[in-house]
Amino acid sequence: MSESLRPRRRPNRLGWGIGILLVISGLVAGFFWFNRNPSSTNPRLNYALTRPQRGPISAVVNASGTIQPQQVLDLTFTSSGLISEVLVKIGDTVSAGQPLARLDTRDLELRVEQSAAQLAQAQANLDRLRAGPTEADIAAAEAQLAQVQAQLRQTMGNVTEQDLAAARAQVEQARANLERLLGGPKASEVIQAQAQVDQAIAALQSQRDSLSAAKTRAESQLFQAANTLRDRQAEYSRIYNENREREQQLARFGQSLPQSALDNEAAALRAVQNAEEQMRQAQVAYEQAKQAEITGIAQAEAQVRSAQANLDRVLAGADPDQIAAARAQSAQAEANLNKLLGDQRAGSLAAAQAAVASAQANLQRVKAPPSDADLASAEAQVANARASLAQAQLALERATLVAPINGVVAEVNLEVGELYNAARPAIVLADLSGYYVDVTVDEIDVAQIAVGQQVILTLDALPNLELQGTVARINPLSTVQSGVTAYTVRIVTNDPPAAVRPGMSASADIIVAEKSEALVVPRRAIRAERGQFFVDVTADPGLCAVDIAQRPLQPVTQAIAVQLGLSNEQIIEVTSGNLDENSCIYVPGIDARFNFFSGGPPPGVRNR
Repeated sequence: MSESLRPRRRPNRLGWGIGILLVISGLVAGFFWFNRNPSSTNPRLNYALTRPQRGPISAVVNASGTIQPQQVLDLTFTSSGLISEVLVKIGDTVSAGQPLARLDTRDLELRVEQSAAQLAQAQANLDRLRAGPTEADIAAAEAQLAQVQAQLRQTMGNVTEQDLAAARAQVEQARANLERLLGGPKASEVIQAQAQVDQAIAALQSQRDSLSAAKTRAESQLFQAANTLRDRQAEYSRIYNENREREQQLARFGQSLPQSALDNEAAALRAVQNAEEQMRQAQVAYEQAKQAEITGIAQAEAQVRSAQANLDRVLAGADPDQIAAARAQSAQAEANLNKLLGDQRAGSLAAAQAAVASAQANLQRVKAPPSDADLASAEAQVANARASLAQAQLALERATLVAPINGVVAEVNLEVGELYNAARPAIVLADLSGYYVDVTVDEIDVAQIAVGQQVILTLDALPNLELQGTVARINPLSTVQSGVTAYTVRIVTNDPPAAVRPGMSASADIIVAEKSEALVVPRRAIRAERGQFFVDVTADPGLCAVDIAQRPLQPVTQAIAVQLGLSNEQIIEVTSGNLDENSCIYVPGIDARFNFFSGGPPPGVRNR
């Protein structure tokens, strides 16, 4: 409707004055309401009020790290060769003792067969020596004795020139044989046997020196690799922690970490991984050096024993039975010659008697036990052959790469038909049945931590998953990071869900103490002054029940001295002091709507 159709009213001056007064009053009232109402767009209250509560409390130490498999093994062949079989692929689950890959073993199998044959031959010689003469040997000696006894009865015979020549030759041969036995071993034989002993002893000492030096070098390289790894880990931890701190600072201003800082962190991580690989290679080299020392010394010692047994046999010379047999043969030959030269009957009788004595001496020698020198030499040969067989069997076994633990194949660096390259692990095996997290705890908190304490692990990638863990060990040696002394604590967790992956960032809450019933207050409510802890409470305990809009800008408070117990990031236990559930605690510098016992402020309100 047009304004011209409405009747016009005359202006009322009194009405205008009243309206102006009402507007001014409204502005004044709004000003005071705005300054007192904390829910307005510009709240003036800079404190929060809350009452102590009774309930459970867990004291925790928080730290972070990355979750890693319980065990990661780099498996390698101890010798080179062509790869004949690769029995697994990445992602396969394997059991302890399961074959994973094989080298071509044909040459190694031939070496085992050859060593086994040598051992069987040496053992047979030793067994034959220990068993003594066989029935056939004894029967032959007894037959010879019977024969010469029969000849003893023959006293008649014709003598020819051939008989005389043969008899003289037999006498000379018997005398020469007796003189050789009585003269003992030849100097050349003794010198040769002694030289073999000296050579074997020198070879043993050379083996000890060279193999020990090789083992020492490998151990030194392992120690250097371990030191390098620790240095790289420390450098990576320093860069990682500095980046996280800087990242948090930049996040407050909506900025992200510079790419150069991330590149430095990635480079430090690669340096750690390279150092870990170098340490694994040094460990393999050290184990090989130790095994080589054991095997090499064992073979050299067996050679010394064999040479010494041979020298003892040479030095021992002929035994009494051999000398007696030689004397009898000499006497028999002379008697036979005398019989042929003159006194036929007397000579024949003496020859026959000498033959009987010789046969009897031979029978006694056959039945006699072996000498100590012969036994020692045979035993040394068996020991040497057994060591060679064991070495060949070990080489054959190591040609098959076997899983030492249950796990999952994480890496395969083998191709059938290629020559094995020892520069990289053949197969990497990871035990995913359990994980561990190495976290860094400063020297103030580490005194509260003990092996066996329960831990709750949360993963950045799986925020809704909580893993139950246990403190497995605390490194006794400290490290210094950014000027703070800290210790490495290992936390283990078993049977993780399949969603957990190695390398995920993890936060660990180590439960160092628990109480089911305690009087607790917000941690922010505690203040320290001259070595004493205080809590500020309002003079009017009922002020906590007053609506935020009705609370004064600055309430009247009084300080109460308290003694403290367990604590965590949010709350702390009060063990003594004039404080109970009816007290009204004053917490300065906090939004009035902050809920200390439910985890923080309401949505949209930031902590001050």
